[in-house]
Amino acid sequence: MSIIERREITIPEAKKILESIGELDPLQRRVLDYTLKFSKLPAEEAGKLVEELVESGLERSIAVQIANCLPGSIEELRTFLGRQRIISKETMENLMRIIEKYRSKATSQ
Repeated sequence: MSIIERREITIPEAKKILESIGELDPLQRRVLDYTLKFSKLPAEEAGKLVEELVESGLERSIAVQIANCLPGSIEELRTFLGRQRIISKETMENLMRIIEKYRSKATSQ
């Protein structure tokens, strides 16, 4: 296996990749088990959410973290953005609207 591209991916995207591999080594198997437990969205939906968040001005790495956790409130969302960034209430509400669109598509565990 060789590296084709380096970029942050969501847990559901990692799950999809691992499921497409025929035989997994022990580490890959453990990672797949993790993804099965913690995936909240289908891979395609998680990718769309990340893209929408990036278009809204977030860095991809932060957008991936948000897509993995699907925060349910502005207070939870603020934990991903850090104290160093001051973000307007309107922007936070817009980000929450985007997240809420995808929360309804979240898979139940």
